[in-house]
Amino acid sequence: MNAHPAAVAAIQVRVRCITFDLDDTLWPVMPAIHRAEARFYDWLRIHAPQVCERYTPQALIDARSGFMRAAPASERHDLTRLRKRWLRALALETGANPARLESEGFDVFWEARNEVDPDPEAASVLDTLSRHFQIGAISNGNADVFRTPLGPYFDFALPAAEAGAAKPDPEIFRAAARRAGVRPESMLHIGDDAVCDVLGARNAGLHAGWFNPGTMPWAQREPTPDLTFGRLGQIPVRLGLIRPAPLRP
Repeated sequence: MNAHPAAVAAIQVRVRCITFDLDDTLWPVMPAIHRAEARFYDWLRIHAPQVCERYTPQALIDARSGFMRAAPASERHDLTRLRKRWLRALALETGANPARLESEGFDVFWEARNEVDPDPEAASVLDTLSRHFQIGAISNGNADVFRTPLGPYFDFALPAAEAGAAKPDPEIFRAAARRAGVRPESMLHIGDDAVCDVLGARNAGLHAGWFNPGTMPWAQREPTPDLTFGRLGQIPVRLGLIRPAPLRP
């Protein structure tokens, strides 16, 4: 899907702030999640062995997933609160210390969850963009971009838990615009999810860039993304900030 030249020109003129989705846009999320779950289970072996007597690592993950799926829709935007509520319930079920599991246990998971491996192009792209735009993060997850190697390039981050709404709800994008001090039409949001990132941003009045490294076809109805990127490195090129590398003969 190629953007219309007029759309690209409009973005180049109007955009003052670029926001990014985090998980599976700036880094692959599952390696970090697997690492965090494994580290949490290792912590349980020492500090709450009664949990491990009842649950294998996979059974514990399944139990947590089931708990979160069963949560009311009004609570699903706050993954940190949900996980802490699950940890307290887990402690009460197994006889572990609820306060310790909810506090220390959560911190063990969360610190590892922020040990991400950024896309190889992410730092250089963000460095280039940050010289021209405000840079923000809009995420449904509970990663803290300021605890990652990419944190220095960001001016602000807005997780769904803080916004009180999750993508694709337009409110989280409008809240990000307020945080940035710009109008929605002066923002470009970039993410990998066609519904949460692209449709959500467009329906809130933002420009939207689809990070689509798998070159998947656009399967949604209108509105379509303003720009589509197969690599993060294409972003500053498409925005006219750097020239594309010449083709080798």
